[in-house]
Amino acid sequence: MKFLRRINPTRAIMGRLFFWFWATFIVTAVLAVWGSRLLFEDLQVNAALPEELADLEQVAERISSPRAARGPLMMALERNSRPFHGRAIAVDLDTKRFVSPGGPPLREKERTDILRIVDQQVPISLVRGAFRVVGPMQFERGDKRYALFLLRFEGPSGNSMPFFLILFIAIATTSLLSWLFAKSLTRPILRIQKSARSLAAGEWQSRVENADSRQDELGQLARDFNKMANQLNSMWTGQKRLLADISHELRSPLARLQMALGLAHQQHVDPASLVRIEREAERMETLVAQLLALSKAEAGMHDFSSFTLSLLLKDVFTDGQFEAANSNKMLDIEPIPKLTVTADQTMLCRAVENVLRNALRHANYLVEVSFAVTDKQWSIIISDDGSGLSKEECKRIFAPFYRASLARERESGGVGLGLSIAKASVELHDGTIQAEPGEKHGLVVTLSFPKKTG
Repeated sequence: MKFLRRINPTRAIMGRLFFWFWATFIVTAVLAVWGSRLLFEDLQVNAALPEELADLEQVAERISSPRAARGPLMMALERNSRPFHGRAIAVDLDTKRFVSPGGPPLREKERTDILRIVDQQVPISLVRGAFRVVGPMQFERGDKRYALFLLRFEGPSGNSMPFFLILFIAIATTSLLSWLFAKSLTRPILRIQKSARSLAAGEWQSRVENADSRQDELGQLARDFNKMANQLNSMWTGQKRLLADISHELRSPLARLQMALGLAHQQHVDPASLVRIEREAERMETLVAQLLALSKAEAGMHDFSSFTLSLLLKDVFTDGQFEAANSNKMLDIEPIPKLTVTADQTMLCRAVENVLRNALRHANYLVEVSFAVTDKQWSIIISDDGSGLSKEECKRIFAPFYRASLARERESGGVGLGLSIAKASVELHDGTIQAEPGEKHGLVVTLSFPKKTG
């Protein structure tokens, strides 16, 4: 059984392409041949049926009557054809000229068939496809001799199918086969595409479903994608664990370093060196605190409670006003909406504070804070009048340790973790954060959160 499955050509896309197109072609060809045989049959010569002979004789008697002889032959043929649901035509036996009432002209093939039997003494029946002619029956009119024929256009027999039904079946069959073929190829591709987008958005648990159900190249691609996603997830988990472990391990030597500084101050060691060591220790302490905050946010650790938005952001904006005044800058804050939100107070305030301090650091003079509230979400928009960033930098500033070109100098700020912490904190609340260049200058950062109750 495994051997047969291994040599099955439909396991590969090439084999499936071949067999599906082959099946479609075969079905279409069979239907086309079947339809052509029904619609374009060869000429058949049969004896005339008794009812056909009776109709032919009755028409011949009527057009030969004295009353019908007074009018044109064409009019007599037309008048006497109606009761028989057919068409009566006459052929001049001397000139072989056709006398036919109104209606579509005879095709050359039909005219040839009639002329072949015009001198026949006994009426017969000719059938070619849907065309049926009975005759001839000779009669005289004036000094001319004619051969009379009755023509009927009959649909396919009761045992055959109409052309449009055949056409419908052919179109439906080929469409269904082609659709199934396309669906069998596109379904796994769409699954891989969906999983790739989710993985790119940071959903590390995203996998292609039913990857083991296919044995062709697309199935192998889905399994390789899942393997890659597992490796990325392991790397990301290891990176977060390493970050958290390093942060915790650094706290012990920092504590000892600060104790040593205290002893050095008591022993009157060179004050300038002590100040230098103390400043670097404070920077390291800040880095460790930020790394721990980032690890906590990425780990999903939270303590949600309900707060009024104004109370939640009061201390953040108060500190922002103080920092702006010390920097000879202006912080313009719109009235805070009357809104109750469910949030982790520490993490959400840290997110807003980090974005606000970044804006104050790079603004020339003015930083503006505004709000937007809809039925489904609420947002905080923080904009500054600084030099701004390019669109490419706007996409990258939330990555850990990334320092934009305008913030490379040590004096311009921290170590590149503030906006990363803000992003992780916002995502902890199922929100989004994005940065974009201002309409004229500066940078606009929008923090959006879904409305929650309880």
